[in-house]
Amino acid sequence: MVGLAGNRKVAIVHRLYPWEEEDNLDELEDLCRTAEYEVVYRLVQHRFPHPVYNIGPSKLRDLKEAVRNLGISKVIFENELKPVQEYNLAKELNVDVITRVRLILEIFTMHATSLESHLQIKLASLRYELPRAKEKVRLAKQGEQPGFHGLGAYEADVYYEEVKRQVVTISKKLEEIKRRKGWESRQRRTSGIPTISLAGYTNAGKSTIFTRLTSVPTEISEAMFTTLTTKRRLTRLDGRPAYVSDTVGFIRNVPTLLISAFMSTLMEIADSDLILLVLDVSDPIEQLRKKLEVSINTLRQIGASGLPMVVALNKIDLLTEDELRERMEDLNLEGLPAVPVSAMTGRGMEELVDAILTHLPNLVKFEAKLEYGDSCNALLEDLYNYGRVESVEYLSDGVRVVAEAPSHLVERVRVLARGKWFEIVPPRSVELRDTS
Repeated sequence: MVGLAGNRKVAIVHRLYPWEEEDNLDELEDLCRTAEYEVVYRLVQHRFPHPVYNIGPSKLRDLKEAVRNLGISKVIFENELKPVQEYNLAKELNVDVITRVRLILEIFTMHATSLESHLQIKLASLRYELPRAKEKVRLAKQGEQPGFHGLGAYEADVYYEEVKRQVVTISKKLEEIKRRKGWESRQRRTSGIPTISLAGYTNAGKSTIFTRLTSVPTEISEAMFTTLTTKRRLTRLDGRPAYVSDTVGFIRNVPTLLISAFMSTLMEIADSDLILLVLDVSDPIEQLRKKLEVSINTLRQIGASGLPMVVALNKIDLLTEDELRERMEDLNLEGLPAVPVSAMTGRGMEELVDAILTHLPNLVKFEAKLEYGDSCNALLEDLYNYGRVESVEYLSDGVRVVAEAPSHLVERVRVLARGKWFEIVPPRSVELRDTS
C-alpha cells in the first residue's frame, strides 16, 4: 500500500487562470481522504502560471510558512506541474510535491486487485515519470541532485533508459491481455447474451446497483475508486440472461495518461449492448450537472456515446419527493430515459429492470416441437442457458417448447423441428411502470 508510513498531513493547492471562477479543491480533498491523508491547509490563487513555481512567489511564501507551522509532509497540486516546477517547489518547501495525477495513482495502487489493473497503474506511473526522469537527467548533468541522493549524470541516464524499457515491456503485456479479452468478448457476442455496462462518476453507487442486479456481494465503500477491475456476472433480468459489468468510475479532469492506460478496461463499456449510467441524484444540482457532463464526455471520449443508454438516478432515499422532482426538472438528460432508484433500499429497481429490458436487443419468441434425441437435449440446455423458456411439455413423440431466444438459437430450433411444427410468436410489448 502506498504512503501509509509517516506524517499524513498535506496541503492542497489550486492555481486558477484569471477567467476561471471555481476551484476543484473539494474533490481534491475527497481524493486525499481516500488516500488516507489529512488536509490541514488549502491554497487558491488566481493568476497565470508562474514559470518557476506555477504559483506566484507571495503564495509560495504563504505555503512555505504553512508547511513549517502545521507539520505538513506533502503538498498536492490540483494543477499539472512541469517537472522542473515540481523540483523547484520541493527544493523550496523541503517536502514532497505531487500533482492530482500522482495522488490518483496512489489511490489506484491501494485498490488494484488484478494483474491487469496492477499493470495499467504501473504503466500510467511510468509514463507520468518519463518526462520527470528526463528532467532529472538534465538537472543531474548541471550538477543538481534531483532526488538521486548524490548520484551523477550517468546513473540518472541509466534510470531514464530503465523507465523507457519498462514502458515497452508492460505495454506488450497489456496488449496480450487486450487480445485475450477481445476473444472473450467475441465469445460472449456469439452466445447472443447482451452485456449491460454500469458507468458513471466515482462513488455514485454503481457497485450497489451491481449487487442488486446480480445478487453478487461486492465491496461497498464511500471511498473513491474502490472498483478498478471490471466485475462481470451472468444474471437474469425478469428471466432473461444478461451480463452485467461494473468498472472504474469517472472523474472530473481525468488525466489523459490514465484514460490511455485504462483504455482496454474502458473499451469494455464501448463494447456493451446497453450503458446504465448511474448518477448520485442527492448531489447539489450544480454538482450533479457537472458530473453528468463529465460522464457523457468520458463516454464520448471512448466511443460509447452512441450506444443505447438508461440513466439510474440513484440515492433517492436521501431526498424528499419535492427535492427529487426539482432535480429531475432541472437536470437536462437530453431525452435519455431516467429511472429514480435507491440501490440501498431496492426502491425503483423493478422499474429499472423494465427500462433495461426495453432497450436491449429483442429476443425471438417461438413455439416448436422437437423430436427426442441428443440434439434435442443439447438445444434445450442452450435455450435454458441463453434464452427464456416459458414452458416445456414432454409428449409421446417429442417435446413441445415455448421460449424466447437469440435469433441464431431460434434458427437451430427451426432446423431441428424440420418445419413440422415451428411458429414465431409476435413479440410482447414491455410497458414501463409509472415512476412518478
